[in-house]
Amino acid sequence: MDDMERYGDYNEVDEAPTKSPVLRIIKAVALIICFSIIGIIGFRMFTFNYYPRESKTLFFTDGLTAHYNAAGGDISILTQELQSPYDDAKEGNLFCDHLRVVREAGYLQVTLRFNNSFETTLFENYKADVELSDESLFSFRLCRDGSEEGVEIGALVHVEWQEFLMYRYAKLVFEDIDFGSGEDAIRWIRLETKLDGVTYTDKDDKLVKDKIFMNLIYEDHDTYSKFTEYKPSREEAPR
Repeated sequence: MDDMERYGDYNEVDEAPTKSPVLRIIKAVALIICFSIIGIIGFRMFTFNYYPRESKTLFFTDGLTAHYNAAGGDISILTQELQSPYDDAKEGNLFCDHLRVVREAGYLQVTLRFNNSFETTLFENYKADVELSDESLFSFRLCRDGSEEGVEIGALVHVEWQEFLMYRYAKLVFEDIDFGSGEDAIRWIRLETKLDGVTYTDKDDKLVKDKIFMNLIYEDHDTYSKFTEYKPSREEAPR
């Protein structure tokens, strides 16, 4: 038996089995789907918590500027993490954040945010065919503790609108607020938002009334009164 016959079988090299192209396609599609889902979730989390820079910066009115200059820039600006930033626990139509309070100047600023899908909600729940891009539809006011209806306080002096993707933002500035002290101190403040053309029929008296959306934006009572100092940047401070 010659060498070829004796060792021929051992010199043969088996070819590696080729992977199925169908399997490779399935794996590639699965990876694309996984990364797409992760990207969508990440994007939604980012946009859900995103506020444009302009919607968060402190707006200096003439009154606040005078207070700032009189104190040589040493003023107390407070902010608070809102416990219930939305108007409705189930629907969550309107969100508020970035509270700015200067009690000594009777000043309060807060930013309202909503998704453009709010239009669909208004039509489905109140049969209101409105375009939220029309800023003239909106009316805002502040109410403090004191009665079920609330006691109106302050005056709206500035509204600044921004937009990012599917969200719209309204930076609201109020002045002439008497925050009180001691037993007369304000315990809570809510923002009331009304839109022209959005009404409902009261179940009790059958009267057609304006729908008022309410956001609790300020709390200072025994249960919750945590405030922190807000430091304006150089760009925010008046010159």
